Order: sequence, then structure tokens, then C-alpha cells
Amino acid sequence: MDYPAATADQIAFFDAHGYLVVRQAIPQADLDQIEAHCDILIAEKDRLANDWAWDEKESKEERSFRIVQSSPSYVWPDIQEQAYRKWLASFASALMGLDMEFWYDQFLGKPPGKSSPTYWHQDEGYWGRNLDNRGITGWIPLQDVDTVNGCMHFVDGGHQNGVLVHRLVEGVQSDLLVCEVDESRAVACPMARGDVAFHHSKTPHMSNANTGKAWRKAVTNHLQAVGAGGEGNHYPWRVKVNQRTGERRMAGEMPDAKKA
Repeated sequence: MDYPAATADQIAFFDAHGYLVVRQAIPQADLDQIEAHCDILIAEKDRLANDWAWDEKESKEERSFRIVQSSPSYVWPDIQEQAYRKWLASFASALMGLDMEFWYDQFLGKPPGKSSPTYWHQDEGYWGRNLDNRGITGWIPLQDVDTVNGCMHFVDGGHQNGVLVHRLVEGVQSDLLVCEVDESRAVACPMARGDVAFHHSKTPHMSNANTGKAWRKAVTNHLQAVGAGGEGNHYPWRVKVNQRTGERRMAGEMPDAKKA
């Protein structure tokens, strides 16, 4: 199976709607390899992961890991050479009309029955003004996803409405953000294993909690325009939390760096 090239219709859809689901883009064998590395992150989450929905009532040692947040890069030395990564950059460049390069990835695992939603947010709300209209994300589910186990939802055309005001999620100790959106424009995107969802860095999106019977596993792949310089010039709501030390700072109080 060859990785697909972006069609004119797909580019036009992304430009109008701010998101695009590419059906059966990644071969199953490649997904098996990705998933095997991500399963290591789940098995060793205390050492290799953060809890992105860390309950403020829990100590660092007692985090329940309602959203396991890590990166397959931690356990996959030659991940940068993988075909899916090169395809993501090529396809994203076509959608954005810019020369895009891979920036960083995240594994986001939601355990069955005890996870948290990933609340409505825009990626630029986390990244700051450096990525103004210069970022895109490719979201790869490692199993079929729907509204039961945590598929993606997008605000149709929301990338055209600027960056919304974000705030920290109440009761959460991590840096999880939320913004208010017009939910009448929300589109749920059930996907099969092998599909990939792209969204613009200004497109509001969320995924619901996993109420299914198995882990919901996904890898988010973030790309930026060549020369964008990574995150920076942050918005006032942006907080960073070191889950190794518990240290919590506003983003403006520390040097700008790639979000790990």
C-alpha cells in the first residue's frame, strides 16, 4: 500500500473547514509498529509519561493517569526515518500551502472507564503566536474510534475565527486548557484504524472521555512551517507543569522550548 497524495478536493475541503479525515492512509503493518512502541509507554507510564488530566486532589505519586501523555520518540530511536512521518510532512505541506516540517509528537492514551475528556481547545492556544496560521496536526488513532471511546470533534470552519480565550480546566493540576466554542458547529469524526485526521492549528477540537472497554490510543503529530521557530510569544493563560517535580509556572517565566 502506497501512502496517498493530497487531492485538489481534499485541499479545498481543508481550506474551507479547517480539518480533513484521510481514509485508510496508513498501512496496518505500520500501525502495528507504532502501537507496539506506544504500548511500552502505557506499561511504563510512571517513568515515561505525564497525566495530562492530573487531578489536583492527587499527589504526584498517586496520579491516576486519566490521559497518558508521552511520545513514542522516547522508545523508538529511528522513528524519524519512518515512512508515516515523511508522509505526514508531505501531505501537511499540500494542505497548508506551506513547506511544513515535523515538529514533535505525543502519545495520548485514555484508559477504559476512568479517563477524562480532552476539552475544547486550539493548538495555537498552547503554542503561542509564533505558530500563527503556521501549524497543523495529524491525529492517528491506533484502533477504531467513535463517540464512545474518544474520537475527535472539530468546530467546522473554526480556524477562520481567530484564537479564542482559553483558561485552565478547573480541578486539574496539569496544563490542560479549555475554550468556549459554538457547539452547534461541532462535527464528530468516527474513524477506522488506518485513517488520519488533519486539523489546522486554529481549529478548535476535542475528544470525549473513553467509556469503552479497551484503551483508546492515538498519536498526535504536530508540524510547523519551516522557520516558524517552535512555540513562543505565549498567551497569558499558558501554564507549564513539570510532573517530575510538580513545579508550575506561567510560560512567560521560562525560556521558550519545544513542548515535550
